[in-house]
Amino acid sequence: MSVLLGSGLVTLSFLLASAAPAADGDLTAAALEARNAVGLPAVETSPAVLAAANVVLGGGDPDGAFTANGGTGDVVAAKVPAGGALSTAKMKAIVFDPRVTAIAVLRRDRSVAVAAAVDPAQPFGAPVLAGAVIDPGVAGSLAVLFPPAAGTIPQITLQRNRGGQSITIELAATAAPGYEGAILVGLTPRDRFTGPQIGYSTTYTLKVGTNRSYTVRTRPIPALLASNAFMPGPDFAGIDRRRFLKVVDSLPPRARTIVKVIGGAVTVRVLANSAPVCGAPTSCAGFDPSYGYFMILNRAQLNSRLGRFVITHEIGHLVDFIGLDAFSYDDLRKLFSASPKWKNCFPLRGQCSPFIEVFADQFGFYSTNARGVQSGYGDDRLATASAFAKALQAQWSFRPPHNRNPLAGFGPFAKSFEEALHSSEDAL
Repeated sequence: MSVLLGSGLVTLSFLLASAAPAADGDLTAAALEARNAVGLPAVETSPAVLAAANVVLGGGDPDGAFTANGGTGDVVAAKVPAGGALSTAKMKAIVFDPRVTAIAVLRRDRSVAVAAAVDPAQPFGAPVLAGAVIDPGVAGSLAVLFPPAAGTIPQITLQRNRGGQSITIELAATAAPGYEGAILVGLTPRDRFTGPQIGYSTTYTLKVGTNRSYTVRTRPIPALLASNAFMPGPDFAGIDRRRFLKVVDSLPPRARTIVKVIGGAVTVRVLANSAPVCGAPTSCAGFDPSYGYFMILNRAQLNSRLGRFVITHEIGHLVDFIGLDAFSYDDLRKLFSASPKWKNCFPLRGQCSPFIEVFADQFGFYSTNARGVQSGYGDDRLATASAFAKALQAQWSFRPPHNRNPLAGFGPFAKSFEEALHSSEDAL
């Protein structure tokens, strides 16, 4: 009997040969490695599941190919788009089922197919972490496969100790059916303030109920990002570019380390009149859905001491948007409020200055060692350089919200990231 997870596969009138064509990429080793990483029993491929996966790639029914090539029992199969294939519910529900006895995963063009022989008599009594590595740029990376008849899904939390804080990241859960009553619960991390955010190169503890916990880690930041400087926009060239990079090179060590990571995700342009874009004749930074993260430099500010503070203030915004979260704000507010110059409200046109502006100012103070109020937000320096650097060390990680993550296809390197992340023939 065949079980095809998902719909939309069109049955073709021909069956392909049992061996994969030379043009196909065999990703079975990657699937086996992923199973091994979460402690599942070792399995191998077989002519039957290889033939079934081959047919599924062509849009056919795997049952006949499985049986014709000596397969016995049930075959379960799915076809998903290439690029983050192992983060899809259909693929996870098969690859991480402990009842699998043989498996094959093939890639052709922009599709990946999996076929597995499954023995329902094999033990499956406890939840399985469906992947030990999370990709913050791919929704669906974090999931748990529950056995049949597991009852009510228990509370699931994602936790980490960070700089003396014990943080718990909220999770949104979605359920998808697996083989013979198994349930795959996909988990989307989200913090309390800016939406889904988990950091790259980070380790977390996933707790399922009161008596089970799993260690999960996130993928490293791809070298493609960290090895690229700011992306040039209009007029970001010549002496203007050199003056800006001189400001960047003068940042304290911790700030330079962060900027080296985020620079490749940011497009910089220079304007003599920045008021139409920034709302005032000053520099500004932000995110645009069609443009990604950006920084607009007011040309005059590249030539003044106060302008240097404004520019580092705007860099501080990018540092914030791409790598801080609500827990970071808690820690930073605690640091700033210890200063005798702290105010619960820095007045601004009848309201209080937003905390994001206070942080950006403090990044400017840290970066320039300026003294005295430097901006219209009214805050003086609130932390020493060493204390601010320590807070950044503990709190900053590359964790843009998923819908603003350059590694998920947003921003100036979207096409390059897509190619870098998903074109490798041995990547699943």
